[in-house]
Formats: sequence, structure tokens, C-alpha cells
Amino acid sequence: MGAVITGFGACSPLGCSLAESLQTLRSGEPRIDDIQNFPVDGYPYTAAGEIRENGEVVRTPVGVNRKILFLERSLKELSQATAFTERYAPSQRMLNLGTGIDYFELENCMTAEDISLSPLLGKGLFHNIRDEIREVATRWQFGAGCHLFASACTASAHAIGLSWRLMKRGLAHAVITGGSDSMISPGAYLGFSALGALTRSSEPSPVKCRPCDLHSSGTVLGEASVVMLMEDSARLSPGVEPLAEVIGYGSSLDAYSVTDPEPSGETAAMAIQEALDEAGLRPEQIDCIHLHGTGTIKCAPAEYNALYRVFGERLKEIPAYSMKGQVGHMIGSCTAVEMLGVVYSLQNQVVLPTVNFQTPHPEAPFRMVQGQPLHLPIKHILKINSAFGGHNTALVFKRWER
Repeated sequence: MGAVITGFGACSPLGCSLAESLQTLRSGEPRIDDIQNFPVDGYPYTAAGEIRENGEVVRTPVGVNRKILFLERSLKELSQATAFTERYAPSQRMLNLGTGIDYFELENCMTAEDISLSPLLGKGLFHNIRDEIREVATRWQFGAGCHLFASACTASAHAIGLSWRLMKRGLAHAVITGGSDSMISPGAYLGFSALGALTRSSEPSPVKCRPCDLHSSGTVLGEASVVMLMEDSARLSPGVEPLAEVIGYGSSLDAYSVTDPEPSGETAAMAIQEALDEAGLRPEQIDCIHLHGTGTIKCAPAEYNALYRVFGERLKEIPAYSMKGQVGHMIGSCTAVEMLGVVYSLQNQVVLPTVNFQTPHPEAPFRMVQGQPLHLPIKHILKINSAFGGHNTALVFKRWER
């Protein structure tokens, strides 16, 4: 058997459908701009990758949890594309999802007496993400289980990896996996500001995030809800053509720092090697690498060191790509939205240019694609991510072949 991805539902800065998302990826149009969903007067950070539909930022009223709103929309698109609700009984359907922390709508608290839990709950301004996603799982009848991951920037990678291992061991029939997270709130921006992770670049918003670039100064927050259907290739319905096959997964934890990646890359390399071993591949069989690539100062050198431990000098020859310059950092759903880039590469046999990358970083001399897409035979892609607290993940994907 093989665990294959057969469909997507997508809401992100790229668009509110799979077709729109892939078209935006193809165009290379930046989707980071000034925040529109809350006032940013007085904020040192004003850029974000907000969810768009037909090019326009989607705005939501007070009391609406954007994570849930867009999760429902992406599940609906996935259902229409794959008919998973018709093809699998409720007892066969599982939901494994990466997400983020609970949040308060602080921008709607206008007086000092509002800053307490009870008024927030009464006004619908506090969102308990665990309970709200469980309600979604109940409505969609995920009778085989609902597992949530909140391991920051690796949350959706952990969800996809667990889904693959359950499929591999015959413990799941059909898994809807991916991630749904939104960092578009004052609380999120204040928190990441205190952590020193956001870019203070004076450049226009669309070019503030520069993954793997010498002039990287920090990341830009974003939001996305992207879900995919993972099935057993041996049980596919007639006419179903998989978009990609999952063949390897690795995970490690170094606990080096709350916020900084472990600079030597030793523990992250363990996750990469584990994924290759599970995939049964040698390093020379990887055709391109989709990076975490946040645009923070310490991210690219740490990623390079980890990959160099596995690939050696060949790393300088392997095409590399990061999506975050185009859409921002979705935290709990970043791997999920970046799966659109993985599938695009496998389906079109191309590595896309990294938006905003201009000058190679001397401590991270990746072979970043610039200007025009790089066409080459791509059979295997390595996707890596890392997170606060020292989480490291690696996933290996294969072009589907019957």
C-alpha cells in the first residue's frame, strides 16, 4: 500500500480554492501587504499575509474565529473535490489537524473593565480553538477520531506525519489532515514582537520577508486553512489520480531555546535522516528541497547546517525553495499551505523562484531559484520545517506513479 494525497481544500493568501492558489503560485505575485483586518496605528509591524479571495483580503466581523471560518470552507471544497463524505463512512473518517493557540480579540475590548475573562466569553471575543475544532469534527462526522497538534510552526507537519504513519500501519482508512491557523490579531503581533521574530524592515510590505537572503531581518505573520485527503493507494476509487505520495517522515526535538533554532543543525539533521531512512532513499535521490525559510536572521544558517550534515557538498547543487516570501508565516498551518508548493513542483516538474530572494546569504549558500522557474525532473521532494522549542520535522514526497 501507499499513502497518497488525492485532493485539497485551501484558503490562504494565495486564494480560496485550490485552482486559485496554484495560479497565484504560478504567477509569483506577492500576497503580503498592509494589514486590513484590524487598525495598525502605532504598531511597529503592519505587514501580514491575510487570506484573499479573487485577490481581495477577506474581512470578518467581531466574534468570528477566522481559523474556524476558513477551516469549514476548506473542508467544503475538499468534500466537493473528493466526495470523501460519500466514499467513506463516518467511522472511517479521521481528522488530524495542526493549529495554534487560543486567542482574545483584544482590539474589541474598549474599556479597562473588559480586560477579564468573563466579559470576553460573554461577548464571543475569546476563542477556545480545541473546543471549536471539536465542534467542526462533530458536524463533519469524523468518527474515527480527531487529533489536534499545537507544536507551533511544525504543528501541521506533525499532523501530516502522524496521518502517514497511521495509514502505513493500516490503522486508518481516510485521513483529512493539514492545518488551520490565523495570526491576524493584535495579540499575535504583540507576542511575536516581544519575541523579536518580526521584520523591522522599512521596505514596502510585499518585500519585507526575504527568506534565505543576506538582508533577511525577520518574518511576517500570516494565516491559512489548508486540508488534504490522504488515502490508501490500494483502495482508490476508479478514476482517482493522486497528487502526491507520502513516503517518509522524521521528527526530532533539541529544546535548545524557546525561540532560536539550534545553530549546528545536529538534531534537525536527525529528523531529515529519519525521513530518508523511512522513505528508503539515499540523499542523492532528493531532487529539490522545500525549506522552512522564515526570513529570520538565524533560520537560514541553521537550516543549511542541518541539511549539510546529510547532503554534504551536494547541497549547493540541489534547488531550494521557500514560500514565505510570497505569503508569510502561518505558524500552525505553515506546512499545510506549503504543501501546495510541493504538489505544484511534483505536478509541473518545476522549482519556483523564491519571492523576494535576491542576495545569497554567505552562511547559507542554498541554490535558490531566482527570476524564472527551474524546470527539471522531480521525483522526490524533501520538505522541512522547524518551530519554537526546538521542534524539527522532515517529510519526503514522491511523484505518483502507478
